[in-house]
Amino acid sequence: MINQVSPSSPGVNGIGSMSSVWAVVEAARAGASDARDAAANALPQTARAIRAGIHTTGFAIGFTVCFPAFLVARLMPKDNCLAYGLADGSRAACDLARETVRPTAEADGVPELAVVQA
Repeated sequence: MINQVSPSSPGVNGIGSMSSVWAVVEAARAGASDARDAAANALPQTARAIRAGIHTTGFAIGFTVCFPAFLVARLMPKDNCLAYGLADGSRAACDLARETVRPTAEADGVPELAVVQA
């Protein structure tokens, strides 16, 4: 007959009860399981926080650049040299951006983006 050790076995090597050893083993297993779960949840939460930070930064930059530009454009009279110069400069910038992006997009097989002109 083989001696089996169980949580209720009498003490061995000066240990009063094996139940305390089993409690330590179970606590280690539970701790490892909790650590594994925490690590699995930490990465998605960190990625979500980084995405939110990038979005907020982009929003702030876009808003602080575009709002004053559109405010000035709305307040300025439409039929003058400055308004025509701004409109021509905007079109030239869009054309340059389109020409800069086009070779890369065609090489990758990505269709060209449609630009809406006002």
